Amino acid sequence: MKNFLELFWYAGSAVGSVFIIALAGAWLVRKEILPRNAMNTLSRLVFSLFLPCLLFSKVAESVSWAQLSEYWIFPVSCVVFIATGTLLGKLLVRLCRPRQVIANGIVAAIGFGNSGYLPIPLLLTATAIFPEFSSNPVAGDQAVAFISVYLLASSPMLWTLGFSIIAGRKFSELSLRKIFTPPVIAMFLGIVVGLTPPLKSWFCSSGGVLNPLFRAISTIAMATVPCALIVLGGGLSAGPVRGVVNRRTIFSVILVKLIIFPVLATGYVLMLRYFGIFPANLIAALVLIVEAGVPPANNLAVIASLVCPEMQQGLSTLLFWVYLASTLTLTLTIMLAMRFFA
Repeated sequence: MKNFLELFWYAGSAVGSVFIIALAGAWLVRKEILPRNAMNTLSRLVFSLFLPCLLFSKVAESVSWAQLSEYWIFPVSCVVFIATGTLLGKLLVRLCRPRQVIANGIVAAIGFGNSGYLPIPLLLTATAIFPEFSSNPVAGDQAVAFISVYLLASSPMLWTLGFSIIAGRKFSELSLRKIFTPPVIAMFLGIVVGLTPPLKSWFCSSGGVLNPLFRAISTIAMATVPCALIVLGGGLSAGPVRGVVNRRTIFSVILVKLIIFPVLATGYVLMLRYFGIFPANLIAALVLIVEAGVPPANNLAVIASLVCPEMQQGLSTLLFWVYLASTLTLTLTIMLAMRFFA
């Protein structure tokens, strides 16, 4: 019982601190201290500047040739998760029979999780709180590096496959601009710098010729977590709209996306470990379990507003309830990962 309570306290502290910042974003928007048009500007800043700076600095500093054997599994697992989630979403739509206008949004919501904005602060907080990571001062940096490689697959797939699912069109219009987003470009650059000894010395060493630039990038990166969470909270501040999504559909999405899916992911990681495919690395396992247990990508509502405004209201309402439920389920998901892999 003591071990359970300790795990619950540490996991709840990590999740709670993250969602308190998101609540601050919701309060700022509700009080009109931060207008909605300013929220759009802040969202673009996070996507185009803050997050790329964070990914570049953490990857460049932590990546090495020795770690490459661990990294390949993250984009592969991302594809597995998206494919599995999409299939589960299609099955759920057949069983629940929601309004046709929201059906494609439900499939995308189960297939695509919030793979960057939420896992990064969650893992940074978890590695700072759990005593299992106290002997590893760079645990948070390693977690961000793993997440960034996961994003190599998730970000392009969201803006191509996810876009086509919501739009109800075939996956035929593949735009390089949608694949090579600022975070993905920054990640590639971070890998190049981290794996090239002269470049890594110039950027990351205190006496390096490019270290002032690296320090500036790292300083900008510090704005990522609070700003991303404020954007998340602000996006959910409008609250749910009654009648657009029925309770059965909301409950079913919560059950599949937030409970069943992380349990399946735990079995997946255990299987990879059994066959020697996945390294015995607690941080790596925690990253994959958290990626499986996060709520849907909030950018899905943005995509819906572009291609099907009628869907946006229903999808935004669905996201509100799923994110609310995730405050508890993410705590349990982190507990599950620490119980099996710590």
